Amino acid sequence: MFKLPDGLPQVRTSAQDWADYAEYLALTNKKISFYELVKPSKLVSDEEMIGGVEDESDKFSTKADEIANEIRLRIHICGEKYPFTLTDNDYVLLFEPKIHESTIIYCYLLLATRAQMSKDRVQKEIDGALLFEKLCATVAKNYFGERAEVDILGTSKEEVISFRAKLKELIKKMGEGGSIHENPGHRPQDDSVDVIVWKGFSDNQPSKVIAFGQCKTGTSWVNHITELSTEGFCKNWFTRQPVVTPIRAFFTAQYFPREIFIIRANNAGLVFDRFRIIDYLPETIGDELLASLVSWNVEIVNFYSKKAS
Repeated sequence: MFKLPDGLPQVRTSAQDWADYAEYLALTNKKISFYELVKPSKLVSDEEMIGGVEDESDKFSTKADEIANEIRLRIHICGEKYPFTLTDNDYVLLFEPKIHESTIIYCYLLLATRAQMSKDRVQKEIDGALLFEKLCATVAKNYFGERAEVDILGTSKEEVISFRAKLKELIKKMGEGGSIHENPGHRPQDDSVDVIVWKGFSDNQPSKVIAFGQCKTGTSWVNHITELSTEGFCKNWFTRQPVVTPIRAFFTAQYFPREIFIIRANNAGLVFDRFRIIDYLPETIGDELLASLVSWNVEIVNFYSKKAS
């Protein structure tokens, strides 16, 4: 697991993390060779014996193969939305920006994973974590399809409005939940619900599909995947329970480790990791959000470049 500006993957680090590292270096340097990537002392393990039980060149070669295989899988999953290209027998990664929005969004998701989002997420007054909530709302609406509606319950709403006032507004729009319990001693910021998406009918009566989504940037999301209980949220706040219990959804800028995907998904609910977000991007996310993502990407790269120099 590595973090910007100067974190490095270790010998035991997964191929997925190494691929992120390769993507970042390709993004900032236009290209990176996997062999050059793995040669430095970062691959030296505390288990390596002086006598050289394992040939060092084999170790480098194996790790380079792992990275290349992971990148090939990403190309397969993302298709033309993937902004990188393999060359030189698949051992050199090139950053080749495409003309569509997915390039900006993929780079944002990569940077929002590897940046230190707890302290560096705000760049030039743009909060990268709040951008993620807006992006997730857009993707969730596209996933649920025609006539789906979405709103952001969490802190990314720019207007000054209390949690309770916002929840009352959402209940009215959704046509579910009755009213809210005031819970005078309970003062959440968003009670783990960042995005709410629903798909109703013209009669605006109860009995519809609703999903509550939690959004996490960075790499510590695994510590939060069991926090959201849609049933508990409804019981805490709604005076009338939805006819259909809302779906639990979890959005992350990173990716669910494929080798334990089902284990993590069982804890998280409906998963939207980086590649699923890319999969369900709409044709356009809107000029305002896109411009903010572009600005944040540029600023966070410049910020870490200066810190590393």
